[in-house]
This record gives sequence, C-alpha cells and structure tokens, in this order.
Amino acid sequence: MKIRRFVRKVSSFLTQLGAALLKAVLTSFILGVVLVSVMHYMGVPVPSPDDLLRGVSRLAHVLS
Repeated sequence: MKIRRFVRKVSSFLTQLGAALLKAVLTSFILGVVLVSVMHYMGVPVPSPDDLLRGVSRLAHVLS
C-alpha cells in the first residue's frame, strides 16, 4: 500500500511538473513571437533565427 501511494504521489508530481514546463515553454515562445513582431513593426533590426541560435550556443559553451 505504501508503495502505491508513493508511486501515485510521484506520478502526480511529475504530471504537474510537466504541465508547468509546457506552460513555461509556450508562454516564452508566444512572448518571443510578439516581442519580435513588435520590434520588426517599429523598424528595429531583428537578428535572424540562425544568429540567435548561434548566440545561445556560444553562451551555453561559455557557461559550461
């Protein structure tokens, strides 16, 4: 019985964690799209997705 309760608690925790992660990723993506769209509309030079990914990979390399 204790094992089943433990498994149920862990399963519930992982489900909530996955839902929170999905919400965070979707919110970040939508906010990024809106921000880039507004910047593009205002005439601010927006870097290409390739430049952004290259910058993120450099940052990850520096921080590792």
